[in-house]
Order: sequence, then structure tokens, then C-alpha cells
Amino acid sequence: MSLDSSTDETFEESLDLRRYISLFWYWSWLILLVGLIAAMAVFFLNMRMTPYYLSSTTVLVDEAPATQTTDYSSVMMSQQLTSTYAQMMATDPVLTQVISQLNLNLTVDELKKLITVTPVRDTQLIAVSVETTEAQVSADIANAVATIFSNQIQEIQSQRFAQSKATLEAQLAEIEKQIASYETQSGEAVTVDERERLDTKVTQYREIYSGLLQSYESVRLSEAQSVSSVVQVEIASPANGPIRPKVIQNTLLAAVVGIMLAAGALVAREALDDTIKTPEDVSQKFSLPILGVINHQTGNGGTPITLSDPRSPTAEAYRTLRTNVSYTSVDRPLRTLMITSSEPGEGKTTTLSNLAVAFAQNGKQVIVADCDLRHPRLHINFRLNNRRGLSNLFSQASYMLDGSCQPAGVDNLSVVTTGSLPPNPAELLGSQKMQSILAAMVENADVVLVDTPPALAVTDAAVLAPTVDGVLLVIRPGKTRTSALRQTLEQMRQVGANVIGVVLNDVSTRRSSYGYHYKYYRNYAAYQKYYGSKHKPVKKKEK
Repeated sequence: MSLDSSTDETFEESLDLRRYISLFWYWSWLILLVGLIAAMAVFFLNMRMTPYYLSSTTVLVDEAPATQTTDYSSVMMSQQLTSTYAQMMATDPVLTQVISQLNLNLTVDELKKLITVTPVRDTQLIAVSVETTEAQVSADIANAVATIFSNQIQEIQSQRFAQSKATLEAQLAEIEKQIASYETQSGEAVTVDERERLDTKVTQYREIYSGLLQSYESVRLSEAQSVSSVVQVEIASPANGPIRPKVIQNTLLAAVVGIMLAAGALVAREALDDTIKTPEDVSQKFSLPILGVINHQTGNGGTPITLSDPRSPTAEAYRTLRTNVSYTSVDRPLRTLMITSSEPGEGKTTTLSNLAVAFAQNGKQVIVADCDLRHPRLHINFRLNNRRGLSNLFSQASYMLDGSCQPAGVDNLSVVTTGSLPPNPAELLGSQKMQSILAAMVENADVVLVDTPPALAVTDAAVLAPTVDGVLLVIRPGKTRTSALRQTLEQMRQVGANVIGVVLNDVSTRRSSYGYHYKYYRNYAAYQKYYGSKHKPVKKKEK
């Protein structure tokens, strides 16, 4: 890649970046307004929602000492036990007792939806969370679930040893009765032999009692070592604020989303918009020189602003256009110049009227020919009679302009209006007589400016384009479509027209949706300095 091409790409990327920055800056009020509306809507919606409060407690699965080993299977069993207990905490028996204890006006299914039980990963902890519309109720339910489940687990675990303990307790009680009975009888015995026999019985029963008591203690010890319990390690307390809706967070998020959506919509609109907006669009895509930039004009009844307000910046812009047009062909001065546009409403007639006045004020002898034989407007702009004009010249044997060429009220400027509108404009404009009429105009003027219908509307402009020295295209930023301009240029190339450049007309600096491009027009001198040496007009084909 050459240094020049690298510089060009860098410059173009910089222009695109500045273009989008300008887009966001120009529409910043709209972007912020959308964000504000979104934030306000979400804020008021959240304020009307019922707040929910979250309280949490943590319980520890205290595994039995007899099962606490360090092998892999024991670790897996411990995790499975914790997971099992987590599932059991939200079962109907537990929740039914919670509802009864707290006198809740809820069904078991409704309470299940409010409770979340989650085992803490890689631990023996279980987190219990309760979300209700009252902070104290949430805390009470969480604590009740932990307490009731702990008691139920203790009861379930103890039932495995209850029967053995009950049997041993019954046997101990019976032995105690026998010992007491024999001791009473021994004390009442008369003979020594009877007393010794009874004392022997007492000793035997005491040994049996001692054995049963030892068995009872063994059962209790086994129970203590093999029973797993659930211990509440963190008490649930009422929350200080609601868990949802998070008004501030949701409001800020809505504002950010609103701003992003608005910005995205603007970028999408900019990307999908096919209209031409800046000088770069013309120079980069079509390699055409921009000969003038005319800002937005307020309504003045169609009168050329170069006449009504000759000291205005707009009038000065037309004089700049006149100078640029004069220098487009130094070796072969342009004697006939056709001014047209791609589509209606782009300001070609207004541009032609003001350019004609600017040439006349510069001392050039100018004739303006209104060749728009379908919707003429030049006679309105210059306040002239349209009874006679171009259509009358086609019916004359000679091509004398007297009577058809009217003074426009400006020194050195004459206008040939359309006259009565013929039924076949395209045939007349493409005839040999039209070329003779243009030649007669050239003999009587330094510059002949020709107005035509829009190029894509009818074929009149394409028919007339090869007979003139140059074609000037009028573009209205924000209205002229890129595809329309491309089609117009292709049409001009096919007929061999010499497109000398374009005029950006009606450039709005404030109210237009494309006002953010205004800085490009203000810096147009620097722009032309960069691009001026690169782009040349489309040359007329050799015949």
C-alpha cells in the first residue's frame, strides 16, 4: 500500500468518526430526552409496584462423628446428605407446621413459592431465603423453617434407637423392682439362712442391672455418634429495604437503555439513509468536484437572492459558484451550460437564476433559455411575460431572437422563456433546430444558461446534454438520493455529456435533520484543498 493511499484511508476513517460524533452531538437533545422519558416511565411504574423484602438464614448439617472420615466416598455422602436435607426443608410437613406456628394466611403451595433453599457449594451449609411483602414476616418464616426442620430431623434420627432404649429402660425398671423386693424380704427374714439366700438374690440382680445399664449407655453413646443434626448458624433478620423493585437501579438502567436505543436508531437511520449529506459523499462515491455550496434560503417569492439581497452570504456563495464554473475549463471556455438535477425539488431553477445574475453582474452578456417545456418557472422568477418564447422559435424560418429574448431587468441579462407548451418537448429539444437556436444564442451572448426538467423525470435533459458545452448538477443534501445521482451520471455518460461538477443547494445549518453536517460546509475550503487536485469533471465523449 502506498503512502498516499494509506493517508487517504486514514483521512476517510477520521471523517466517518467525526461524522458520527457530529450526529450524536446534533441529536444529543433527542437522545437525552428518550433516556429521560424511559427513566421516568420505569420510575413511576416501579413506584406503583408492591415491594418485596428478602430475609435469609443459614443452617449447618452437623454430620454424626461416626461417619466423619476423609475418604472420597465419605465426602460424597456428606454432600449428598446436605443436598437431601435442602430438598426436605421445603416439604409439606415442614411448611404445614410453619403455617400453623406463625398463623400465616397462606396455603402450602403459596408458601413454597416464597421460599428458596440452596445448598452452599462445597460446604455443609444450606441457605434459606424467604421473600414476602413484609420484612418481619420474611425473617420469621426463615427462622421458623430452620428451627422446625432441625427438630424434625432430630426426631427422625432418634426413632432408630427409641425401641432399644425403651426395652432396656423397661428391663432396668423391672430389675429395680426385684432388687427392692428382695432387699425388703431380706430385712424381714427371721433366720440367717433365709437372709443369706435373699442377699444372694439381690447381688445377682444387681449384676444383671449393671449389665443392662451398661447396654443402655452403649445405645445412648451409639445414638450420639451416629445421629446427624441441623444447626442454625445465622439468624434471619428483617431487611432494611426491599429486594425488588430496585427503583434507583431500574431507573438508571432504563435511562441507559433508552439512550442506547435512541443512539442505535440514529445510527441505523444514518446507515440506511440513501441520501447525500456531505461533500465527502459526492467526492468519495462519484469523484465529482463540488463547485458551490448554497445555504438554506428563506422564501422571497422566487426572486433571485443575488438581486433581492446581493450582500448576503448566500449571494456571495453564488458568486463563488460563478468563479468556480468559469475556471472549470480554461482552455475551452464554456459558452453553453445546462443546469439540471436528478429529481424535482432540488433547486435547479433557483440555482440557474442566481448564477445568471452573478454572471451578468460580472460583466458577461448572459442569455437564459428556459428549456423546461413541461413545468417552466424562469418567467416567474424574473417576473416576465410567457406569451412568446422558445416554442415560437421552432416555428420560425429564421432564428432571430428578437421578441423571444426578453430583458430580465438586470444589465447584460436576457431570458428566453418557454412560450406556449408544446406536446412533444423531447423531440423539439433533440432536433436540429434546437442546435441552431443554441448557436444563435451563443452568437449574441458570452454565456448561455439552459434550464431543463429533472434528468430522471423525463428524457429532455439527456436529449439536450450532448449539445451543450457542460452540465452542472444540482444536489440537495438530505433529499437527493445516492442511487438517483448515480443513475443520472450514468445517463449523462451514455449520451456523452460533459458533467463539470455539482452544486450543493439548500444546505440547512439549523432546522434540517442534516444540520449536524454543517461543519463540513464551514470547512469546505480545507476540504477543497484536500480533494481539489484529485477529482476532475466527467469528460465529454469523443464523437
